[in-house]
Amino acid sequence: MLTILIAFAALVAILVAFFLVYGRAETWRLVAGDPDLGQFDRSAPARSEQPNDALFCTPGLCEGVPVDRELPEYAMPPGELIERIVAAMDEIAPVAERVDDGGDPAQARFVTYTEALRFPDTNSFEAVPLGDGRTGLVAYARAQLGKSDVGNNRKRLEAIVSRIDR
Repeated sequence: MLTILIAFAALVAILVAFFLVYGRAETWRLVAGDPDLGQFDRSAPARSEQPNDALFCTPGLCEGVPVDRELPEYAMPPGELIERIVAAMDEIAPVAERVDDGGDPAQARFVTYTEALRFPDTNSFEAVPLGDGRTGLVAYARAQLGKSDVGNNRKRLEAIVSRIDR
């Protein structure tokens, strides 16, 4: 029995060492694949089956799915709204990587990582022109791993949208 416990402890030590040496984010990529889960699709809206996501939308933009928070209409063009979101992400997410190609000025997508263990989350933003110089927003954040994110995705979206009108 003691031999089994020693072997188990050695295996755990090897796995922890690998996790730390190879890299936390790189280990999750090796285990779970690409952390970029893609842009939220308004034409076929669907949320994660796990309670580790958050969806904020301007009314009328996310029909057919439950929304965690309704967002206002913004008095700016889509490109400016996305620029403000990018600036807010730079300010609040110390470990974030923009993963879209930046080719669409009305969209942005990031993979953010938790500080300690580097669990990845995909954060997608789409600014939608509504007419009369107003723009709606779809903001969706979801975890790649696990069943709970202890509210981190919602908190991140709250922090970002609170900085838009500054």
